[in-house]
Amino acid sequence: MNLSSRLVCGIAVMSAWTLSSCERPQAAANVAASAEAVLLSAEDQPLREDFNRDQGFVRLLFVVDPRCPECLRGLADMGDDVLAKLPKDARIKVYVVHDPVIGGSDKDISAAAGLLHTTIAKHYWDPSGNFGRQMSQVLGLLHGMKPVYAWDVWMIHPPNAVWSAKDPPQPAFLMHQLPGLDNTKFPPLDSKVFAAKVKEMLAANAR
Repeated sequence: MNLSSRLVCGIAVMSAWTLSSCERPQAAANVAASAEAVLLSAEDQPLREDFNRDQGFVRLLFVVDPRCPECLRGLADMGDDVLAKLPKDARIKVYVVHDPVIGGSDKDISAAAGLLHTTIAKHYWDPSGNFGRQMSQVLGLLHGMKPVYAWDVWMIHPPNAVWSAKDPPQPAFLMHQLPGLDNTKFPPLDSKVFAAKVKEMLAANAR
């Protein structure tokens, strides 16, 4: 499925998200108001610094386009099925990198952030789109022999992960909403499965 097909197929998803988001408009508005995206540098700062400072926490890293309907649906599902169901003292951090794959801009980030229903997420704006290319290489995302740009990907990093090299470390778990990948190696996004993996890692970290 190419980008044009994703846009067409995303119309129905966007409609469903719009209806569901009406259920908690004030909560979403509060989160959106607290979201302030920072510019991501060519050296992945300040994301890299934030990631390493948060050692000891389970860390979630999402890469999205803030205008992509499927990405928005993924953010909403992460908010509903993962973050909203965690205890307030959960040792977890969330980073969201926003790339302009289908025309999203920094002006779209606030509304997208509101779907997570949390104020703990940090948002980063990557206008060059370089982070998606970098993560494609890190994760080994391929369709046949052709690299697949890394967006609409959802990752979990363990508490002991350290970003010591130029590129981010490999996640402990990854899900996606991309066409053409080997779904036995890279499972499609299921927010309830993702939530179970997060809880499993949090429980292991508490022992």
